[in-house]
Amino acid sequence: MDKSRPSVHPELARHQDGMKPEIHTLKGYIHFAFGYSVVNCTLIEGDDACILVDTLTSMETAEIVAAELKKITEKPIKTVIYTHFHADHVSGTKAFISDEQLAARGVEIIAQEDLTEHVIRDVGLIAPILGRRAMYQFGMRLPIGENGTVGAGLGPPQRPGRRTFVAPTKTFTKFYEGETGGIKFEIHAIPSETEDQCAVWLPRQQTLLSADAVYESFPNIYALRGTRFRNPMIWANGVDRLRDFKAEVLIPHHGHAVEGAEKIDQLLIDYRDAVQFVHDQTLRYMNKGYTPDEIKEVVTMPDRLRNHPWLGEFYGSYKHAIPAIFAGYLGWYQGDPVSLDPTPWTEKASRYIKMMGGRNKLIAAAQSALSDGDAQWAAELLTWLIRVDHNDTEARALKAEALRRWAYEQKNATWRNWALSSAMELDGDLDLGKAGMVLGSQDQVQGFPLSGILKVMTVRLKPEESWETHMRVVLETTDSKESCALEIRGGVCQFYELPPAECDATIKFDRTFLLKWIFGQTTFREALETGSIVADGDNSRVIDFFDKFEPFNQVDDVAIAVR
Repeated sequence: MDKSRPSVHPELARHQDGMKPEIHTLKGYIHFAFGYSVVNCTLIEGDDACILVDTLTSMETAEIVAAELKKITEKPIKTVIYTHFHADHVSGTKAFISDEQLAARGVEIIAQEDLTEHVIRDVGLIAPILGRRAMYQFGMRLPIGENGTVGAGLGPPQRPGRRTFVAPTKTFTKFYEGETGGIKFEIHAIPSETEDQCAVWLPRQQTLLSADAVYESFPNIYALRGTRFRNPMIWANGVDRLRDFKAEVLIPHHGHAVEGAEKIDQLLIDYRDAVQFVHDQTLRYMNKGYTPDEIKEVVTMPDRLRNHPWLGEFYGSYKHAIPAIFAGYLGWYQGDPVSLDPTPWTEKASRYIKMMGGRNKLIAAAQSALSDGDAQWAAELLTWLIRVDHNDTEARALKAEALRRWAYEQKNATWRNWALSSAMELDGDLDLGKAGMVLGSQDQVQGFPLSGILKVMTVRLKPEESWETHMRVVLETTDSKESCALEIRGGVCQFYELPPAECDATIKFDRTFLLKWIFGQTTFREALETGSIVADGDNSRVIDFFDKFEPFNQVDDVAIAVR
């Protein structure tokens, strides 16, 4: 450890110190905003208009960058390109584009055809838990500094902020070609970190914007906040596609720009090799019968990759990629029958504590481990005590201290952030605020189609209150002319993209009501009584139907560390 910064791993400290905010200009008119956020964005200045690629993490950050870019050029943005659905790439659009421009259809927003569906999944179906876990991964509630978060491994410390979402006005499947302000551009689907990942190619400038297919850290084959399986070979093949462009300039949206065709090609070779190496060696040992924990003990990265300046394990890590690869191919079951129907966690913890001589013996063993410098083992021992008694303040405080000591030794920023956030939770000091809010912010939701909102309701149904319910309701918006249906059938809610011919009730409303209802500003009962919505059917049955769902604005107090 660096003696001048004892609570930060020296390699992580150097990595984060290189992320000062600055607008870099390449070729005289490609303006690359680096270091303002965990993600970068790029403004390509044409003769009389500009192209903006990605819109940053939040309105607050985007407004700062938009102001800096306006110092360089006042030319209007006529094209916005989303490289993929991750919130850090699509959430600041309204800082760059006014509502008047959007209403006048003066801006084209281009994305791969599945982007909105992916956004809704992350900001809807699993928003509560994903939002909570993202707070831990990025250390959003930690103090900024050497005893808190020093960054996310890809950029400076990330803070919660207001997020917007403007849906694409034009989508494509695999390829799109366009021109704005005399700048010709191509958008290529490059499945890699995400299924909808795209790269932007400027053929005349021989410049490639690679989005998240490559970034200045070991690839995050699995993100701690939670992700679908990211198939490493799809990712490696995506990087091979980038090589085909033979770019002279590479602009990733996490990391510094790289210039020089040979340098770029070698970087891409090394990057794709790192992805394939972890994949191949995980499968090699899987086929020998190894479990994920056993594989992590025998697989090590070769020196040429481990010491590569773009493959430091500051964000991704091969150790947390291996279990995800295992599960992606074989699922969760590792082969021991005891895991098929295991002893419940609390009961298991009670039995272990008794077997080990009782609570005081575990406390003493944990204190001894801490004294010996084994913070990880100390934290692991204390987990059993907290499992059986969430109010054991001594065990919680001791585990919090163990996690802090462990975190300070970590090179990986996400490991550090998660451990320090868990320590804050154990100490009772972690305020998550609105993290985990169902369906995200109002600015995000107003860009969602009705179908995307109603799909989320299927996982909000309270089956214990709907075993005897069987009812089908059609919902229609009077202003946007959308219609879908929901059917509750004995504890299950089925969503219909196209309403069936037969239904028990039809409800008509405008999107203003829809947003008010989602954010708890009104109810179906109130709206029916005041006449702000119209129902063709039995009003009392309609009210009862919607009472079977958990309210959208209900946010459960989800614990991560105190369990």
